[in-house]
Amino acid sequence: MDDTLQVRGIYPTDDKFKSWVVANLDRFPIKEILDTGVDKRGIISGGGKLISSVALPLKESLSDDYALGAMVIIKFIDDQWVEELMGEQIEQNFLQVLFFSDFKIVADNVSDDMGQNLIEKLKEIPIGPGMFVSEGDRHITQKGYYDNSDNAGYLYATNLDSSLIPFKIIQNKILMTGVAVLFIGILFSILFSKRIAMPLRALLKGTKGVSEGNYDFEIKHTSSDEVGQLATAFNHMLKGLREKQYIQDTFGKYVHPTIVADILSNPEKIQPGGTRSYQTVLFCDVANFTSFSETMAPEALIKLLNEYLGAMTEEISNSQGVLDKYIGDAIMAFWGPPFTPGNHSLLACQAALSMQTILETLRPKWLSQGLPEIKMRVGIATGHMIVGNIGSEKNLEYTCIGDTVNYSSRLEGINKMYGTDIIIDIFTKKNVEHDLLLRELDTIQVKGRAQGSQIFEVLAEMKNVPQEQVRLKSDYEAALALYRDGEFVEAKEAFIALFKACGDIPSKIMSERCQEYIDFPPEGWVGITIMKEK
Repeated sequence: MDDTLQVRGIYPTDDKFKSWVVANLDRFPIKEILDTGVDKRGIISGGGKLISSVALPLKESLSDDYALGAMVIIKFIDDQWVEELMGEQIEQNFLQVLFFSDFKIVADNVSDDMGQNLIEKLKEIPIGPGMFVSEGDRHITQKGYYDNSDNAGYLYATNLDSSLIPFKIIQNKILMTGVAVLFIGILFSILFSKRIAMPLRALLKGTKGVSEGNYDFEIKHTSSDEVGQLATAFNHMLKGLREKQYIQDTFGKYVHPTIVADILSNPEKIQPGGTRSYQTVLFCDVANFTSFSETMAPEALIKLLNEYLGAMTEEISNSQGVLDKYIGDAIMAFWGPPFTPGNHSLLACQAALSMQTILETLRPKWLSQGLPEIKMRVGIATGHMIVGNIGSEKNLEYTCIGDTVNYSSRLEGINKMYGTDIIIDIFTKKNVEHDLLLRELDTIQVKGRAQGSQIFEVLAEMKNVPQEQVRLKSDYEAALALYRDGEFVEAKEAFIALFKACGDIPSKIMSERCQEYIDFPPEGWVGITIMKEK
């Protein structure tokens, strides 16, 4: 069409189509395009039809604000157009779309019954968002009119009970015939969002990894914007954490990892000094280690000792204990705040029982290899002690010292006198007597102490107590009461009977002591065994 509003050509050349175009020519904004030089697009109604149209100005120069002519591209809205518009959604009956003119269906994607139902309710449905009920189902709607008309427009409906559809997006897709421009805009948006989102996702993944203790990765980035700077800072942080982890792993082989972690978190603690703390200490030692170590090759001895120490240390760690040090074949460990929450005396005793159990499983393997049968003695004591960095400015050792620590070491050695495996002191006993089966062995006074103290043997956990051990405890403590009262003859008979009944070594040792006191009655007997050696 030229600037005199004369039609210069129509394609296709079908007479019926030409007649319709000429009859509805005034519905297209041709004059506005000629005057402004700006393209127009939209939906136009006419002759009972709906048309999607794009009117383009024909200019001599792109900078002109007028046009020499116009070209109008139209497409009739029909069922095929709706199907192409909706794509896969039409197959899912996800959204019902209906276009109407003169309140008659022009194009739709619904069944005949549904279409008739919608047309009947059309005047009742409000313009814009609305809702109606059909066959018990709620439907939400979006209704609008084209070309300032009150009888030609569109209606979208969807089953609210199935899902909700972003109607505005669908409406915009219908109105926007410039698909290419829209596609380019979306493409640029995706590319731009990926440029930001991908590094942020990597940062999120990295943050989750750090929270799980994984520092072995690096965020790759090439930009120098704020996101790139954030990634660089995050990588620097990871490097520092890796170095800290390396230090912790390395020194964790020399100092218990729990202590290393505490020092790294509180560097100010790397100073000589300590605090008074109520804790439980365990000493364990290999019985007769000196005798069989002299007959073994150094390599075989080291291999055996490493396997033994590794197995025992694992049980200590499993019970939340802190390995203090190895002293040859001996192990020192402790339990207590801030490293061990809860009943630290019970955890230490449970560790001792587990260590003896593991040792029983290892003995057959070692014997089959021609290695000696290793037995272990354990002493446990609970009380106040000094805990902290002990040593000089140049050489520090995180450890605990005090009378309770020394007493624990002595209890380990006292096992030899009674033929027992695990001995604990009275303070440990008070903390564990409801959870463990204990038997009182004796009352002793070690060298350097002015008073005697009861000692106890750990037999088993209460939940796994054999009845024979319960009887052993009862019979032994009854014999011990006679022994304390100075009834050495009756005590001896009771201890001998117990030894014959179950082969209890402590009973045999106590019967021999009773015989000694029968032969040489002690003066001023108060029921306390005096230890003459440390």
